[in-house]
Amino acid sequence: MNQTASSQPRTSPLAGLLNHPPAFWFFFWGELAERSSYYGMRAILALYMVDIIGFTKGQSSMAMSVFIAACYFLPLIGGWLADRYFGKYWIIVGFSIPYILGHVILGFENVYFLVAALALLAMGSGVIKPNISTLMGLTYDQQRPGEEKLRSDAFAMFYFAINLGAFASSFAMPLIRDQYGYAIAFLFPTVLMVIAFAIFAAGKPFYAVEVIRRTPTTPEERREQRLVLTRLGAIFLVVSLFWSIFDQSASTWTLFARDHLDLNIFGRTIPADMIQSVNPLLIMILLPPITILWRVLANVGLNLRPTDKMMIGFVLTMVTMGLMTGAAMVATDSYKPSVLWQIVAYVIITIAEVCISVTGLELAYVAAPRTMKSFVTACWLLTVFLGNLLNIPLTRMYDDVLAPHIFFGMLTLMTAVVCAVFAIVAAWFNRASARWELEQKNKTLLADVETAVSETA
Repeated sequence: MNQTASSQPRTSPLAGLLNHPPAFWFFFWGELAERSSYYGMRAILALYMVDIIGFTKGQSSMAMSVFIAACYFLPLIGGWLADRYFGKYWIIVGFSIPYILGHVILGFENVYFLVAALALLAMGSGVIKPNISTLMGLTYDQQRPGEEKLRSDAFAMFYFAINLGAFASSFAMPLIRDQYGYAIAFLFPTVLMVIAFAIFAAGKPFYAVEVIRRTPTTPEERREQRLVLTRLGAIFLVVSLFWSIFDQSASTWTLFARDHLDLNIFGRTIPADMIQSVNPLLIMILLPPITILWRVLANVGLNLRPTDKMMIGFVLTMVTMGLMTGAAMVATDSYKPSVLWQIVAYVIITIAEVCISVTGLELAYVAAPRTMKSFVTACWLLTVFLGNLLNIPLTRMYDDVLAPHIFFGMLTLMTAVVCAVFAIVAAWFNRASARWELEQKNKTLLADVETAVSETA
């Protein structure tokens, strides 16, 4: 990761862009369009279920949690099918069809169509999800071997594409909905997903050559797989609690903003669900300077480990929920607090997301054995599933059982406990990783000695 950057030659930003393989731009624009379709649909989904389907606020929040959880559980299936049977490209192409169909039928304002649409959308989004970034990583391994800094930059730019698409659609969808209604608004992400499918399919000649081997694993490979999953699993389990907090921005945060915040900014009242677009906008603004900050710190000798960056993210998440609790306490009085309270909360939790999510995505790819790239990436995505699984009983209490200030206060205390737990897990992970790296170096050294001896003989 960043610690290897100093050992590689420096290039200008323009030269760095030109050095990326052509396949990258198909990944970039295809992911931008696909994430636009997903986040655009998701931006107005919670209020759609309340305003049109007739769900209560608690039921809508719970349904959002179930849907997001499904989107992040199915990557396990997608990663397994790709690694063992069909390859990443054909899984992405094949499951784009139900993805598109789900967008088409979501606009039919009926609870049965809603359930069918969300099932198709979860299937398409979830099965595809672990394979795009993994195929991109494999493409760099084949076409730009050894250029770890270039691959790291590609992952950062890929994350930028995700958030550019999320911002554009999250901002536009509430406006389209207010102007034309929900049925027409849901056609917008449908078109975007068709575009994403066309872009990705067109890039096939430029992608990595996939060779699927279903040979039995050796005892040594099984041992390596268990060690990797054990080390990463402890980190991933704690990270799932971050996503429990973060993904409530699509449900409880949106409902809180609509019911308890003054949505007037510079003389104009904004839709409550449009506030979600602040997060991807801030990602695009903050990701480059934070990435530069890590490199500057490394150059002056303060080389932060992935777990150090994640720890910063957890502390900032706790601060975020403290701020949301404060806004909810103000809202218990007879005057509504400004929406700026929630915007500041978005600023803080977005920095936390950069520290946790970007770091974890690359960590999952780098630490995984070659035969488990998609599966380990799916395990990383499973953290979002676990977080939203926790949200199913948690979010249904929002406002139906617990007042907002009590609900957010409870989450603040929960996050404080998570910070302490992560500190313990991170220390164990770093020790285990150091032992693993030493073992691998010793194996390499022994192999070199044996080769030298055999050549001498």
